[in-house]
Amino acid sequence: MRRITNPKHPNVDQVGTTVEYEGEPHQITDVGGSYFAVVRIRDGYGKNVKIREINGD
Repeated sequence: MRRITNPKHPNVDQVGTTVEYEGEPHQITDVGGSYFAVVRIRDGYGKNVKIREINGD
């Protein structure tokens, strides 16, 4: 997977991982600012989600 984000972002190591979000598996495809770009594995639907919603506080 090609990384778009500057490697200095504190959460850049999570790009490419699969996480549970809204009860379904999603893959983190990019990170920027305070948002992750996540794609739902089931159908490829993508959306931006706040990092704290994925990682907690």
